[in-house]
Amino acid sequence: MTSANSSTTAEQRRSSSAAPERPLRCHLLIGPPASGKSSLARHLATLLSKPEEPPPSYISSRGIRAEIFGDRGVFGPWDDIASVMHQRIQEAVCSGAPVIVEATFSRRAWRLAITQKLELPVPVEWIGWWLCTPRELCQQWNRRRDHRVPEQVIDNHISLLSEAAFSPSRSEGFAAVVCVEPHHHQPLQAVLGTLERRISAARNRDARLIPHGYSRLLECERLLHLIQLLSRQPELTATNVQTSPEESAGLAERAAALLARTHGPCYADVGAIAADLNWLRQQGFTTAWRVNSEQGKPAPMRAVEPPPWPATQPLSAGGWSALGDRETFCRALTLLRHILHHPFDQQEGVAVDHHLAARLKTLSGGRHCWTPRQLHQSITAILTPYGFRDAAGSGRHGYALGASLLPVPLQVEIHGLLQAHADRLGDPSGQAIARELGKRLQRSGISIESVPPVRTFFNRSLLAGDQSRGGTLLNTEQAEQLRSAIQQHQRVVLTAIATSHAGLEEIRVWPLQLIFHTSAWFLLFEHDHIGQAEGLLACRRIDQLGLRRIETGSVRSQPSHAAALLRGETLQHCCGSLEFGDGLQPQQSVCLGPSKQRAKAMGTLRLSCDATAFALLREEVRRFPAAAVRLSRPLPGDGVISALVELEALLPCSRSSHPYPVEIDLPLWTLERDQDLRRWLYALGGGVRIEAPLELQQEHRRWLQSALAAYPRSREIKKQRVPVRRRAAGATGRRGTALAAGEP
Repeated sequence: MTSANSSTTAEQRRSSSAAPERPLRCHLLIGPPASGKSSLARHLATLLSKPEEPPPSYISSRGIRAEIFGDRGVFGPWDDIASVMHQRIQEAVCSGAPVIVEATFSRRAWRLAITQKLELPVPVEWIGWWLCTPRELCQQWNRRRDHRVPEQVIDNHISLLSEAAFSPSRSEGFAAVVCVEPHHHQPLQAVLGTLERRISAARNRDARLIPHGYSRLLECERLLHLIQLLSRQPELTATNVQTSPEESAGLAERAAALLARTHGPCYADVGAIAADLNWLRQQGFTTAWRVNSEQGKPAPMRAVEPPPWPATQPLSAGGWSALGDRETFCRALTLLRHILHHPFDQQEGVAVDHHLAARLKTLSGGRHCWTPRQLHQSITAILTPYGFRDAAGSGRHGYALGASLLPVPLQVEIHGLLQAHADRLGDPSGQAIARELGKRLQRSGISIESVPPVRTFFNRSLLAGDQSRGGTLLNTEQAEQLRSAIQQHQRVVLTAIATSHAGLEEIRVWPLQLIFHTSAWFLLFEHDHIGQAEGLLACRRIDQLGLRRIETGSVRSQPSHAAALLRGETLQHCCGSLEFGDGLQPQQSVCLGPSKQRAKAMGTLRLSCDATAFALLREEVRRFPAAAVRLSRPLPGDGVISALVELEALLPCSRSSHPYPVEIDLPLWTLERDQDLRRWLYALGGGVRIEAPLELQQEHRRWLQSALAAYPRSREIKKQRVPVRRRAAGATGRRGTALAAGEP
């Protein structure tokens, strides 16, 4: 610390100690329902009442509930109760009367809203009275009350107050916190007599600290909650901090709304959050680690520098946070910044606190010193309580699984792979994700243009870049909405090109998964059959579907969604394609295990192959279940590899032109009309002969005859073929020699 900072702090202390005004002492009673708060409040009011001073003002949540809701037993929204309570505290303090406030105050945000957030006309010294009444005694006293509270409510409040990291403490702005155990019959007068000595001793300890802009618990917790939010929220990641004032203001407002909802309104100060975001950007929390381009090594790390304590603001009448001292704050936040950028920084066989202490010392060029014990205390006080590390987990699994899950080179490579996936395969939802990831990497100072992709795709979608079908799921906006509906298990209404007549039809479905098959994207979905647990599964190309609307009120459970996905995967495996038929009962039969019902829904494809076709086919049948495939054994000395070990073997026929039999069990609808199956078989030409089913064999004959009909047997073609055959056989006649020499 510099001498200028030391002199400034000393001046602040002198100005604070020179102030003659004594703070008004007020009291906050904390405890679960039926813990004895009302009785304690009456005793306090009696002891604090003095003839020459105004009597204490008693404010209770039960009385406010009776006024607002007409019955003190009605537990309405806390925000409505807190609004009236805060107003009455301000009025009582303005009149100069001490205040006794009674409520459960089981959440820290409720207490901070009074001790550090509430603006009061005069300085106030808050005393916290925490009733640590045993659970059994609370339940016993609750049964005697006129307005009983459910036992679960009492248990919930006790659990919240017992949470070690967030239980009532001086750091919340209290001059002192008194733990009261009613069953111990501790004299209240004696406790009041020792308050002055306790407060004086605590202030002497605080005088050794060097305060800064985040010394108060409210500011410190708001900053930590904001960092945790930035590292985990997909809509508000740490790389989303903008440079323009308009974008920064928008980010601060979004962060304030999220902090208010998740932690409490006392943390939702938009102006303060905007300043926090600016400070985080300056300190390197929301930007990539800068690298020295000449040496290829990170520049020396500078420690986090907190803003100074405002010179115009008096020092707190209560306690500081655990990071109230400047050095402690710098050490803990520097560690947190490092872990956010490098969540898996570890060394095998070395304790994490020892490794991080050595690492931070090296990165700082030896200018700062972190001891393992200090880092361990920072981990215990910051990373675990505020959600940067799983309390039940281990540092070996990383601390801040959020913004910096992977090293920068891997992030760039993932962006390139995702971009190639989106461009080549025409994935509209993937295009939006790649675009957003690219923007966030660039905002972090990471260059993505200068790094060529390591991987790419040769195949591409036939519909990639097709802008003429904007009303379908090829549209990026529709694709994003559909992706959100799949993730949230929502029902949607789609428009589909009708198969039986021209035009569109509406279908109500549960979308399950997007599948890229051959050269196009398909949507796997389940029809919504009212009154039935399962619906018909189907796959349609996304360019044949449009999103009409999402039924936001219709959400089904994760087990139902997972069960439908499992049936879809089973059908894909059994069919070897995305043709699932048009009957619910056959689908359900195929998804069953071996049974008579399943056997009725299955048929057998029987083939005879020559050696070339068999060598190709035996590898491609792996897409079918092993139990559904039976392959031929090899013929002696023919060079064909033996049948796969896991497949049942058939006997070959040496007297046939197609000696290798193959059998595949397939659903009946696949044999009847699956085009993927036909393209696969027909591509083998005459190398395969279909033995069964007879209908498929006849269809194959017609297809071959149609192909032959495209090549008429003219005399001219026959004359051209003769010299070629002679040349291939090694003929040396004059005509063959002339053709070989290129003569006309």
